[in-house]
Amino acid sequence: MLGGINQSNLEERDIRRFGINPVTLAFKGEESVLEQHFLQEYAIKSLNQIRFALFSVLIIYSLFGILDVALIPDFKNKYWTIRSIIVIPSLLILLIMSFLDFFKQFMQLMSAILVVASAFVVLGMMWLAPTDFSNYYFPGVVLVVIMNYGFLQQRFIWASFAGIVVVSSYVILSFGLFSTPFLLNMVNSFFLIFINIVGMFIAYKLELNSRKEYHSKQLLQLERAKLILIIKFV
Repeated sequence: MLGGINQSNLEERDIRRFGINPVTLAFKGEESVLEQHFLQEYAIKSLNQIRFALFSVLIIYSLFGILDVALIPDFKNKYWTIRSIIVIPSLLILLIMSFLDFFKQFMQLMSAILVVASAFVVLGMMWLAPTDFSNYYFPGVVLVVIMNYGFLQQRFIWASFAGIVVVSSYVILSFGLFSTPFLLNMVNSFFLIFINIVGMFIAYKLELNSRKEYHSKQLLQLERAKLILIIKFV
């Protein structure tokens, strides 16, 4: 066995060259035999980080309820309802599900959905807030984008999908529904787009490095297996 891959299904020529899709970063060509095992290993390594992220987001969303009281006490009941009925139960369910076996298969999809849903909750609060206070919740959108790229250990393709959906939604809603000044919307949109681009670059490099490390490990194990065979016949 080579890192969980049957050696009879993995010839040396299959893993000698580091071939990946430049967009999805998936192994391609002869190296495609590595993809499924890499995803399984990546999910196992990411699981504890995902759980920690879910727990942290749960705490952060709860603490932000204090901000509701300080900024817009007249709306605190609406916001607390959103937090206590929609956000917190959803996060708890997802956290519990992370301990089930099937979760690893859908972890990337669920993480992306979590990011988009969290952002839409914040956007909904911005829409409900009075004009003078709407922009105070903009940092919440920024935190969601940062969490998406740096906290959940999502693959580049999933993190980029969620990030683009969040940023696009903010830009559309800020100019179409929110009552914040046009110039402020321009500044916020530019800032959020820039953060998203940086986040995409970071996610790309992180996954690329993970794949290179995995690929090197497979090569090392292949050489080790060859050495063992040589020793046996000496």
